[in-house]
Amino acid sequence: MDPTWSDESVNCGVRALFPGQMSIAEALSHEIRTTKSKLLLSLYDFNNPALADELMKLAKRGVKVVIKIDTAKSTGKKEGRLIKGLKTAGVNVQTVATDGRNHNKFAVIDDSKVITGSYNWTLKAESNLENLLILDCPKLAKKYEKEWESIR
Repeated sequence: MDPTWSDESVNCGVRALFPGQMSIAEALSHEIRTTKSKLLLSLYDFNNPALADELMKLAKRGVKVVIKIDTAKSTGKKEGRLIKGLKTAGVNVQTVATDGRNHNKFAVIDDSKVITGSYNWTLKAESNLENLLILDCPKLAKKYEKEWESIR
């Protein structure tokens, strides 16, 4: 990790979403649909079929979609079916963190937007107290992409 990373101030457009304002999954779906060329994801758990459907639509449109998901969380029944569908649609799914946990929850859209927060991309997350930040910020997106590349 770059030691100056935490000291660097970056000005970004920020939107914060919380339960009660609207469905976080719906807001996330809206943001995903804006992807033009590349979507990089790092997730702990993922079993929301509506969000998976959005990713499959992107892949079918020719958008590069790559997911890094925690190895342990990728083997459940719901997750296994969902991952198989994603792969069939052309989404590159990589299982990571075999010796620990990939507890990240972030997306990088087109090298310019970051979506992050506590929100797990699961059905249960819609009834949890979760949050989501949408950061329109190419400089920050580059830092998140660098972090994404380091996840193994």
